[in-house]
Amino acid sequence: MKNKHLNSLWLAGLLLFVPICPGTIARAQISETSDTNASPKTFLKDELYFGLTKPGGETISESEWQEFVKEVITPRFREGLTILDGSGQFLNQGGILIRENSKIVILIYESSQEKNRAIQEIIENYKRRFQQESVLRTTSPVKVSF
Repeated sequence: MKNKHLNSLWLAGLLLFVPICPGTIARAQISETSDTNASPKTFLKDELYFGLTKPGGETISESEWQEFVKEVITPRFREGLTILDGSGQFLNQGGILIRENSKIVILIYESSQEKNRAIQEIIENYKRRFQQESVLRTTSPVKVSF
């Protein structure tokens, strides 16, 4: 049953974002006087979807979320990250449509075992801290230039 829930969550995330995000390319603007190398590099982009509803119906507060970011995510990705507010839905194990607010964390980084391990630690910490069944993770290669 747990896999059915995860598959539903994954599919919901995929259906929400694939049609609007084909061929993702992230680019930061540089000034013409910059002497940095502007040739694109291939990095990985992870999107982590954190549901904000605890078992029993309570919601993870903004202060709880900010504390989690400060203590768990930021130390592992000091070079930067983006956090978006989201609102999603999925079918639970009983086939009931569940709607909940979420936080989406976007991480862009050079591929390494260390970064992959850091993301797994973030996910496991969140699940333990807030009694969550899962955190949706999507990973894709992106071309970036600075």
